[in-house]
Amino acid sequence: MSGVESRDAILPAEWYAALEALIKATRKHWRSLAGFAGLGGVVGGTTAFFLPSYYQSGAAFQAESTSPTQISGALAGLASQIGNLQLGTQTSAQFFGDLLTTDAVLRRVVRARLPWRGQVVSLAQIYGFQDQPEGLRDFNTVKKLRTALGVDVNIRTGVVRFSVEARTPELAQALAESTLAALNAANIDLRQGRAAAERSFTSDRADHARDELHAAEQALAEFYERNRSIASSPALQLQEGQLKRQVDMAQQVYVQLRLQEEQAAVQEVRNTPAISVIDPPLVPVKRSWPKRRVAVVLGLLAGAVLASVRLLGKQQRRAA
Repeated sequence: MSGVESRDAILPAEWYAALEALIKATRKHWRSLAGFAGLGGVVGGTTAFFLPSYYQSGAAFQAESTSPTQISGALAGLASQIGNLQLGTQTSAQFFGDLLTTDAVLRRVVRARLPWRGQVVSLAQIYGFQDQPEGLRDFNTVKKLRTALGVDVNIRTGVVRFSVEARTPELAQALAESTLAALNAANIDLRQGRAAAERSFTSDRADHARDELHAAEQALAEFYERNRSIASSPALQLQEGQLKRQVDMAQQVYVQLRLQEEQAAVQEVRNTPAISVIDPPLVPVKRSWPKRRVAVVLGLLAGAVLASVRLLGKQQRRAA
């Protein structure tokens, strides 16, 4: 057996002996161990007591989505050319969860006036960024607000939960309410902007379809002017059927486009909320941080570990 192998074989015995010595020393000096643990608990509890308290408020809501308008008949071919024309506001819970952390929502919250120490001030002033240039001030305020915001999305049920952490209970509730209102406003702006673009598109297509309908009707009228009697001519009857089908097709496209234009116009001015609030923001009654009990327990453990290390060091120095 080589020297390395023999040393590896001895190590477990050495560790066992050291552990046994540590246990004996711990029993012998249990007062010192308890004193260090108690001191650690006091330090942990005192530190947690003097740290600034934070409170958490939030809300839970469910996204309301509408099915997109189905395109059928003659318009199906047109939709295949322009890539699935949809007029619905189909939104998912994940969409709202992601929208909560965007600048489109958070910058609205930053512009809100919030309660702070008996006054109503801006969030930048609460965070201490009021003396910075406007661009940097908004950037830092949004960045800090984003770190204080937590979002949880349940894809199966479509429920979105979020929470905001702040220095006072009233500020936490006000931030949660402002975030909820900003989310709804940002979603309405997005929905109205999309509907405006859809209305503009369908309006242009409807005008074009109206011209095509007029041309088809004019062609059919000219056919009847040239051919007063077509009962004895199969070729003229066939041509009449083709012209009538063109008029019917153009009329169907025109009517459907006009209907969709009206639907898009309604969506453009619609300002109803797209979310159903399940749990509204409330004033928190307990702090979310620091956890004083956890701090005391961690202090006790840290003190016990420190005392054990100290005793182990003494044993090794005596053995040497």
